[in-house]
Amino acid sequence: MTSQRVSSRRTHSVNVRRRAYVAQVNSHDSNTSNTRDTLVTPSKGRRIRLLRVRVIQELAAGRHLWELYFGTGADITINPDNAIDILDIPDLGEASTRTFLREEGPRGLRDEVLRGRWLGTPPTTVHKVIVEYSDES
Repeated sequence: MTSQRVSSRRTHSVNVRRRAYVAQVNSHDSNTSNTRDTLVTPSKGRRIRLLRVRVIQELAAGRHLWELYFGTGADITINPDNAIDILDIPDLGEASTRTFLREEGPRGLRDEVLRGRWLGTPPTTVHKVIVEYSDES
């Protein structure tokens, strides 16, 4: 009498469902002071993943620096780990951060806002700030 050996290995298939990916755009007018500007606030319990930020100067106001960071600090020196970039905005021009691929950009903590502020002398004219981001869990 011979016995047959039954394999204990079984083939399992797992269905992986990717979460929905929605890129969002927010347009914001900058202030004309050195106080911080809240650019984007995430939905409750969620995080912001940055894709790109563009700052456009439509009226001549000279060259200015715009700092971009996560959190509630007055500027990026309060918590340098939250710093994203400092953009050099030319007179009558624009500057932007690099464009990040899906799931590769800087990501804030839960309920952490994205902020920006003018570094040094603020401009006398309003600039357009365009933020591309995703709201993640």
